[in-house]
Amino acid sequence: MKFPKLTETVIDVTKPPYLADNTGKTDCTEILRKVFDDILSREVEGILAAEKRITGERPDLDEYSIGFENRRWKDGYMVIYPEFVPDARIIYFPAGTYLVSDTVTYTLINLQNRYWSKPYSELTRGIHLVGEDMNTTVIRLADNSQGFEKGSKKAVVSHTNAPEACIKECSNVSQLNTIEDITIDCGKGNEGAIALRFVSNNSGLVENVRLCSGGSHLGLQLPVATEAVFRNVEINGFEYGIFTSPSTSVCVFDGIAFDRIKTACVHSDKAIANIFKNIKKDETPMFFFEKGMGKQFCFSFEPTVIGDTKGNLIYTFDNGKDIPDFDYEINPSDVAFVDDYGAKGDGVTECSGAIQAAMKSGKPHVIFGSGHYLVNGKVYIPRTVKTVDFMFCDMFSGGQLISGELDSLFVISEESEDTLVMKNLYTFEQFYGNFRLIKHEARRDLYMKNIHTQASATYFNTVGGSRVYIDNGISTTGTYSMDTILARHGYSPVFCKMIPYEFHGQKVLAYNLNPERADVEVLNDGSDLMIYGFKVEGPGTAVKTVNSGVTEIYGFSAGIGNAKAENALIYDDTTSKTTLFGGIAFWGYQCVYEKNGKRYMTEGIDPLHFDIENDTLVRKGV
Repeated sequence: MKFPKLTETVIDVTKPPYLADNTGKTDCTEILRKVFDDILSREVEGILAAEKRITGERPDLDEYSIGFENRRWKDGYMVIYPEFVPDARIIYFPAGTYLVSDTVTYTLINLQNRYWSKPYSELTRGIHLVGEDMNTTVIRLADNSQGFEKGSKKAVVSHTNAPEACIKECSNVSQLNTIEDITIDCGKGNEGAIALRFVSNNSGLVENVRLCSGGSHLGLQLPVATEAVFRNVEINGFEYGIFTSPSTSVCVFDGIAFDRIKTACVHSDKAIANIFKNIKKDETPMFFFEKGMGKQFCFSFEPTVIGDTKGNLIYTFDNGKDIPDFDYEINPSDVAFVDDYGAKGDGVTECSGAIQAAMKSGKPHVIFGSGHYLVNGKVYIPRTVKTVDFMFCDMFSGGQLISGELDSLFVISEESEDTLVMKNLYTFEQFYGNFRLIKHEARRDLYMKNIHTQASATYFNTVGGSRVYIDNGISTTGTYSMDTILARHGYSPVFCKMIPYEFHGQKVLAYNLNPERADVEVLNDGSDLMIYGFKVEGPGTAVKTVNSGVTEIYGFSAGIGNAKAENALIYDDTTSKTTLFGGIAFWGYQCVYEKNGKRYMTEGIDPLHFDIENDTLVRKGV
């Protein structure tokens, strides 16, 4: 079964109150739009509540009002996030055909936050579309639908409602959107159609998706600031396969199959450091570049390029490593639902004991419900547990975690031959403190998928020898403290000292890793670390490699908004090694490496593939 237990997190669109027709006979457009609206209307309520507090209740604060991302400036104010993330919802499409005649998206007009005076900055986060299987679940645009004529560039399914003219700046606040196991069919006679317009800032996933048409414009469009993993995606029957807009950054495309593409598989307009690996295509050119900067990284094949190649660099490698498929088949009888053991996602009831009881049940798969789970004790994961699926729920940290009296929440405490899967967690600003989400103290392989901790550190280990795989790892531990803001108001921030990811003596493979704002974002202590798609923000060191550790980074975007002379990468002994392929946008970083106390300076932004040879910083691969 797709969902072995149908909790309130899962919205089956064929059930009441929606009753969408999955026979392909009745137009489902308005029903599916209502599903989107019902989910996102809660964000509108949160925006209004946050705005009221900023403008009315704390007039004494000039830049820091409530939460870690809500600020007021002298000449106005901006609202980025509500204080609380709404309860998670997954939009589920059982097998069948869902006929539509217009764009499947929301219709709300008041979902736009104030953000740097941009006209469109929509809070479209946590939109999860899941089908039964991409071979049996189809969203199909009716043939010859009005508005999809040639030149219209109109999406069939869209995670944003910004008009095409604003697609370059539609959002910086849309996090952890996903779409899985669905086919989107543009039908016939819809030459201007775009199958999927997908935006997800920091973290996102498109997996096991087919985009097809009888000659439409585009398969997949990525607006501004999208960072995500795209895996096992088929794109066939379009003029272009994928469009990456300006500031689309460090997306990882793994296992993409292009077929019947007319002009180019990828149309790139100033995109940043995208990774393409395990690509299948015919003789169609791989890339069409618009003028300007675009950094592309390709694995295991020689791409063909048309258009402007000046400033665009392509690397080819044959050493690409892959993340295996770790999803287990789950029988309903093998599921422990934490709510059945006394956990409540009400944000008030302390749940660590109930969660521990579910872990000790002997059942191999533990799943969570909807809401905000208050936790204030350690939870040990025994060898009997194979999967922990948080179902995109949120958590609140109690006093022992905040203070650091407890160093972690979840502890991998026993060895096992089975890889432990921990997936689908989106914690927000009430989950913070001097602790890590996961402590790894046993030799057991671990796969983390869609683990987004907005205000806390994620992982460290005390026992080496394990393999760790990360799909979408986001940890902005330093965000909550924001040293320069909190210090101004008399606080003594300490959370930036917490390292988001810390690896000791392990083999680590990460796709789309995004730590932010800690003094050290990633510590590689004697580990073999390979990262495909690496984005960091904040003034700290991105990766520190010590004790014979080896770090390889493919696609690096460092968004640093100050002029401090910080080190992007440090390794402290002659036996450690760091190799960087495609580091770009080093705003404020004045050097890439520090080794044995010596600094190796860059010359402006956009360093590409740097290495140290004979005490000289060498630029390679151009």
